[in-house]
Amino acid sequence: MARNLDLRAACEAFVSVAERESFTAGAVGAGVTQSVASRRIAALEQHLGARLFERTSRRVVLTEFGRGVLPSAIKLVDASLELSEDAERSHRLPVTLGVPHAYDPAAAARIAAAGSDGSMNVEFVPGLPQEREAAFAAGRVSLNLEPVAPDRARWAAPLGVGCGDRGRPDDDFYFTELRPHRGIRSLVRLWLVPEDDAPHVRDRLELVRNGAGLAPTQLRTAASLITAMAAALSSDDLVLCTSAEADAFGLRWRALGDLRLVRGYALAARERDVSSRFLEFAGPRLVDLLHSEPVTGIARETRSAHGGTHAD
Repeated sequence: MARNLDLRAACEAFVSVAERESFTAGAVGAGVTQSVASRRIAALEQHLGARLFERTSRRVVLTEFGRGVLPSAIKLVDASLELSEDAERSHRLPVTLGVPHAYDPAAAARIAAAGSDGSMNVEFVPGLPQEREAAFAAGRVSLNLEPVAPDRARWAAPLGVGCGDRGRPDDDFYFTELRPHRGIRSLVRLWLVPEDDAPHVRDRLELVRNGAGLAPTQLRTAASLITAMAAALSSDDLVLCTSAEADAFGLRWRALGDLRLVRGYALAARERDVSSRFLEFAGPRLVDLLHSEPVTGIARETRSAHGGTHAD
């Protein structure tokens, strides 16, 4: 019995030669040279233990054994083609990606175009962090960009405050600036957007807020990025945000002086193969999608839907 026989390729050559009753024409039909077709059929004969063809000077004729196994060979070749077609269709099924509401649509279009070239159709599903997490857990999205602490982040952007005319843009912001002054009744608030309403951000902000002697109500979480930005645009309130977000809404951006905070993201995936294929073409472009920078220096992990991780 032949070892390392490519049964599919051998059957393709066998069927093609049988249909055309010629090794020359059959080889062309199978997309190989005549010598390759002959070797494959000889290997198949050795594998099956009998001759498939009677070779004459004018044509090739199936043996009785060859006629008996030809239907099965045809089924195998057809099944192989169907498998390849099914695999191609499966590769092109939409891959849904949970993204923040403030993602860059131009970067998304470039990712979608690159995915189409690589046989992966990418659809973007924007939502709040809790909405994206719920959709990922329920299987409604196959990939999710989730906010994480800096030590887990694959992409990150520094956080500062977006404000109107408060302070100079090149000055760091300190929380003591928010202490109420005599004669001023309203308290200036710092708004968190939903993407940053996480323990690794909020807990540190609350410590600094308390240390600066501010009221608890001076640190608030907005229902959306737009709500937070509207508060800053219509009053003296400030927004914790990235510099790209401040620019997009016409606010001045100041770095934090009391502490350093970043908005970090990692990729959660339901299937490792899908995440690997996605990152091959989308990885560098996610920097623009998230208005962030890649976190380098250590291996990053992709979380699975079942809580496991793998390094990328």
